Amino acid sequence: MPELLLEVGCEELPATFVRKAYTDLLNGLTALLGEAGVLNGGGTALGTPRRLIVSFPDLLAQQPDSVKEQRGPALKAAFDADGNPTPALQGFCRSQGIEVGDLRRDDQYVWVTKTIPGRPTAEILSEVVPKAIRGLAFDKSMRWGANRMRFARPIRWILTSFGGEAVPFDIEGVPSGLESRGHRFYSPEPFRATTFGELVDGLRSRQVEPDPERRRETILTGAKAVAHGTPDLPNALVDENTFLTEWPTAIQGTFRDEYSILPVPVLVTAMAKHEKMFPVRDADGKLTTRFVFIRNSGEDDTVRGGCEWVLNARFNDAKFFYDEDAKASMDVFLARTETIVFQEKLGTVRKRAERLVRLAEAVARATGAAESEAASARQAAVYAKADLASGLVGELTSLQGVIGAEYARREGMPESVAWAIESQYDPSRNYGPTTSDQRVAAYLAMADQLDKLAGYLGLGLAPSGSSDPYALRRAATVLIETAWAWPTALPNYDGLFSEALAGFAEQGVELNEAAARGALYDLFASRYSSLMPEVRYDVLEAALLDPGSVASTAPQEIRFRTQVLTRLAEDVAFVQTATRPMNIVLNARKKGIEYGAEAPLHRVEHSALESAEGLELLEVLAEQEDALRKAAGDRNEDEVIRLLRRLGQPITRFFDTTMVMADQPDVRYARLTLLHGASLQLLTAGDFSKIVIAGASDGS
Repeated sequence: MPELLLEVGCEELPATFVRKAYTDLLNGLTALLGEAGVLNGGGTALGTPRRLIVSFPDLLAQQPDSVKEQRGPALKAAFDADGNPTPALQGFCRSQGIEVGDLRRDDQYVWVTKTIPGRPTAEILSEVVPKAIRGLAFDKSMRWGANRMRFARPIRWILTSFGGEAVPFDIEGVPSGLESRGHRFYSPEPFRATTFGELVDGLRSRQVEPDPERRRETILTGAKAVAHGTPDLPNALVDENTFLTEWPTAIQGTFRDEYSILPVPVLVTAMAKHEKMFPVRDADGKLTTRFVFIRNSGEDDTVRGGCEWVLNARFNDAKFFYDEDAKASMDVFLARTETIVFQEKLGTVRKRAERLVRLAEAVARATGAAESEAASARQAAVYAKADLASGLVGELTSLQGVIGAEYARREGMPESVAWAIESQYDPSRNYGPTTSDQRVAAYLAMADQLDKLAGYLGLGLAPSGSSDPYALRRAATVLIETAWAWPTALPNYDGLFSEALAGFAEQGVELNEAAARGALYDLFASRYSSLMPEVRYDVLEAALLDPGSVASTAPQEIRFRTQVLTRLAEDVAFVQTATRPMNIVLNARKKGIEYGAEAPLHRVEHSALESAEGLELLEVLAEQEDALRKAAGDRNEDEVIRLLRRLGQPITRFFDTTMVMADQPDVRYARLTLLHGASLQLLTAGDFSKIVIAGASDGS
């Protein structure tokens, strides 16, 4: 069967765009070809900064014929009283290219069955290929020249071959043909290719490696081969270089010894993040003055000289700011933050430091921290954002916190303080803290997120749709994941959120506290589905109890309930039983019928129950109340499930023998109160009424 080969050539795409672009192009074409009925197996996609390549080795040469049933006029309009065709029917037959004898009838209409010949695939490709190209979406796109189409970079050529023949179309004046291009500098002349194999071989012979995996392997092996030491090869940087080059070649360079005094994070960041270079370490893991650069063109010596000049210039700037910063202390930097605005209505970074001190201590106290840890948390909060006023962070903004930690160590601050400052922008480094330093860092990180949430939500700046300019979803995620990883119980975040709001109030910042709290509950509730994708939607909804309530800010409890409910939800009979008391109490509440809402087990009048089964249920509930509370507090999943299952039969017997909504008010009150007590114990696992059981009624 004929092969479809497509190559879209363009100006250099940003490295982060390439993989997504050729994958999206493959997926888009797969969908369009499938809709057209000519797909016959999957395709292959490759890409470089200058080209997106897709191949389908076996497409049908033509669409299969299709059969279409076309309805004609109603019988009474198709034939006259004598049974002769009316003008309406004759017109229908002419439009369909058939004779009256080709029609068939049913009780109401005339019909014609038509076989529609399939279109040639080449004809279809002239429509769907440009549609797929135009359908590509990028984080940032542009128009060029007088063109209206938006694309990541200007398109320069399009190769489209089907069965060895060009597929005719054009996009913004660029016609499709059978020519590709080699490396921009080594082999820029066009060459002809009609198959995937021809294109790949032609590119490789012209210093272009179209396969990203091969380029990646070339980078890894080349970097190790040229380095006098061991190069740092983080996956992200290797991937970036893979999609920055078409013909990667590793070279080694060096920078001047005088810059070795700079903190290691400064050296590594300048090399890796800013210049895409791989630092090289010696046998002891110490950073050397060497680096590996991946060039895409040019001569080794020329490129090496340029890389060394650029890197030394960047280090020279960094050293200037480092030396200038050495003339000031962390207290000086802290004072300078008085002129840095955190947010127009939320005050300066200096004011924020005051709030973080209060909040970090509150977090530490809430977790039962020792006084020494609470003191370290306070000190870390004071200086957490001080390095924003330093010259080096102004030069290398990605080193916020890292530079502050370096300067804190330089001044002899405790390592717990320095580590908290350093790791605050990557809280995951302290999830599940096992050391005092990690716990102090976690206190600061939690305070940081709570302060941010209180301020922005209090201003009404909650995330909306895909827009989250203040990263508030991430802030909620950090708090949730911190709670999940914490080795002991963490309190509900609602109380700490109140502390955060109080910090703003003390500084005279006006916030809508009620709206902020409601937005917080909604924000937390919205995060669990993405953080627990394996949990059934109804189980998660049941575990949340009421998504718009304070319950959503207790991550440990929510995850525990999902674990319990996931097991109990498989027992249909138990779920149906557990749902009955919840539903009947809910219906009574909606109708305004009274029952004992507070401490229900102590408010049930035994004599008013007038039910032996009710007394039995009350006895079981009272007997296990404390044990269930303890098991839930200890997160003892097996014990909670065992105790809840004990309620199954007593509840069933009660409903089988007892009319809950009795005419006598005192009897009805006692029975509803009893069921409310049962509901509260069942809510230890979650709201069973939200568990979806196909074909089941609520039983109330």
